[in-house]
Amino acid sequence: MAGRARIGDVAKLAGVSTATVSRVLTGNVPVSPQLRERVLDAAAQLDYSVNPAARALRSDRTSSVGIVVPDLTNPFFTALVDQVERGLRDLGLSLHVCSSAGDVAIERDRVRSLQRSQVEVLVVTPVDHEASGEVLREAAASVPLVMLDQVAADVDSDWVGTDESEGMRLVVDHLVEQGVRTAAYVGAQPLDSSSIKRYDAVREHAAGRGIELVGGDELLGQFSVEWGVEAARRLADRTLPEAVVCAADVIALGVLQELDARGVAVPEDALVTGYDDIPLSSHPRLSLTTVRQPLAEISARAVALVEDLRGGGDDRVPVHEALLPRLVVRSSSSRSTQ
Repeated sequence: MAGRARIGDVAKLAGVSTATVSRVLTGNVPVSPQLRERVLDAAAQLDYSVNPAARALRSDRTSSVGIVVPDLTNPFFTALVDQVERGLRDLGLSLHVCSSAGDVAIERDRVRSLQRSQVEVLVVTPVDHEASGEVLREAAASVPLVMLDQVAADVDSDWVGTDESEGMRLVVDHLVEQGVRTAAYVGAQPLDSSSIKRYDAVREHAAGRGIELVGGDELLGQFSVEWGVEAARRLADRTLPEAVVCAADVIALGVLQELDARGVAVPEDALVTGYDDIPLSSHPRLSLTTVRQPLAEISARAVALVEDLRGGGDDRVPVHEALLPRLVVRSSSSRSTQ
């Protein structure tokens, strides 16, 4: 295995996190003698040695944090970045902001660029649950990492976000209260963790509450107004279900736009719900029922994790926090049950 071992292999053999292995081998943070010996023994067995470039990367503190999000035109991510930046500013830290444009290759380039800039901590919203894993595992070996909102598989790092299943349960329960028996789910292709979790959750909760979902995979596109318009067009060309459940407010805005253009009254002819509670959702002309993610709490926890990671510590265990959302009921889904 000489020459092929990775830091993750050492961590697995030693029974610790990759961050702990990095701290032991770089010597930047004091560790217990027992833990140090365990990690060094594992590294020796695997003939693993520290990458000098990675070690140099962590040798100087830069008082800066890097963040990579999928789409800065999406109001949810814009608001999230803004609140994280405010929190870091209070700690005397600057924030380098990058967009991955929802592309794994761009995400890889942005993450590596921020590493070269010697940021102290990386904050990343992975664009693909599986494909983002490789670059984030690589990054976590040399710089502390926080995954924000979404997660990548098999990455040993902190994460903070929202309980997606609970959010969809709130939507489905509300629709049941409104007497809905048929609904369409308009979402994104199940690539990132949010798309996967929301799609799985709406199917599970709808089945459990006796709501028939129509349309299936043909109504999975991307998180955009344009996709909402196209999906609504497909739905309007057939018998409309009683409700349209959207995986994001930006999708719901497109759905509302197209239904209005076709003379479909909301909520009289069809109920519509969103997810995220972006500012436009509360506009009087739209008044969209949606799942409100606790943005202030998510960003505050992310900032706290950044501060904690800067302090290091040999016995630190990665933190995973799923915060609870709440349903904001507005006129797009409110009607008297029959």
